[in-house]
Amino acid sequence: MKTEAAKCAAVIRKYMKAKGVKASVTSKNYSMGDSVNVKIKEIIDPKVLNEINDDLAIYQYGKFDGMQDLYENTNVMDEIPQTKYLFIEYDYKVADVFTETLVEILKDKINYVGPNPEYEYQQMARGILYGREQFMTFGEACAAIIEYCNKNEAA
Repeated sequence: MKTEAAKCAAVIRKYMKAKGVKASVTSKNYSMGDSVNVKIKEIIDPKVLNEINDDLAIYQYGKFDGMQDLYENTNVMDEIPQTKYLFIEYDYKVADVFTETLVEILKDKINYVGPNPEYEYQQMARGILYGREQFMTFGEACAAIIEYCNKNEAA
């Protein structure tokens, strides 16, 4: 018999497949709760990532309030399988290649002066990947990465 988290993971796996996004979806059960982890295995447009986050939010039945140190059941729906915690993120192997290349491009485009420029470049690259950085759009970043790779391949 499947646990509630395993049922939730199965539904999310079907959703990701229908969306055409390569992802690993796993569930864990532990004392006082469970979780479902979605690791995206390819770079996708941040708009699609936001859509996935919005669509899958129904599968988490609440949220943790760190100020009060308690979990609040704010989204309980008995008609669908749900999990206590739902994590949606890029697989680090995929995200690291994207951000490392983008950091090199950002270094060429801007000259950041501050106490820790390497950290700032990495934060900008992650922001672009997740659609939170305004310096460069995701489309511009992808075009710049392709150009960068072609230039380095020709050299």
